[in-house]
Amino acid sequence: MKQHSEFAHFVDLVALMGRSDFDSSLLIYLNQWIQSKYFSILRVKDKTPALLLCGTQDDSYAIPWNCGQSYVKRYHHYDNLYQELFNKDMQQHQIATGCVCADDIIFEPYRNEIYEKNGLIQRLCGLCRDEHNHPILFNLYRHKDQGFYAKHEIESFEKMIPALAKMIQGHLALKEKFQQKDFRHQLLLQQSDLTHQELEVCIRILKGMSYIGIAQDLVLKETTVKTYRNRAFDKLGINLKSQLFSMFIHS
Repeated sequence: MKQHSEFAHFVDLVALMGRSDFDSSLLIYLNQWIQSKYFSILRVKDKTPALLLCGTQDDSYAIPWNCGQSYVKRYHHYDNLYQELFNKDMQQHQIATGCVCADDIIFEPYRNEIYEKNGLIQRLCGLCRDEHNHPILFNLYRHKDQGFYAKHEIESFEKMIPALAKMIQGHLALKEKFQQKDFRHQLLLQQSDLTHQELEVCIRILKGMSYIGIAQDLVLKETTVKTYRNRAFDKLGINLKSQLFSMFIHS
């Protein structure tokens, strides 16, 4: 009976691929085997990480979002677990897994802002590569109220991550396909006077791309990208990227 219930949950999760409900349902599904407070998914392209997804089961969505953005902007190079997994000799279809405790993180600002500030004590990580060979990280975070991951939970994660990686990549591909259209639609609802280039720059900012990456993608100078950004922000009545993100944080 339990096996049937687990299969039903898995089918339900697959049915949500590409939809925003997938993010909030992922931890609920995983909590049958691995109790976690938050999750995040990042992709590293040209040595630059971008936060693709993050989530929680409660209403503190801002915590994984803010942690993800801090990691991307300031602390990626201090993540020894990522470096360890990245440097493993593995084929594209293979997956590396690892675990780190907050107390073992050497760089204090990274440990304080991501972990200690939010009561996080441990992280499970699975690293796979997408069709372009870019690393994708799937992270599960344990809160101090939950205690450390048990041995059977870590073993469950290691067994499940190959199937989860394929599911997540499928979800990301579907979400990216529909999200760009949704970003464009929502931005135009906010301000119908946005030009094509202003829209393209805002969409890529929302996808987590750096200004250098946006410039390369749109075949523009970085200064030109920032000019389009400034014009778009003026029309939207905002000044910061965080304000742009906040327009979509619950989408």
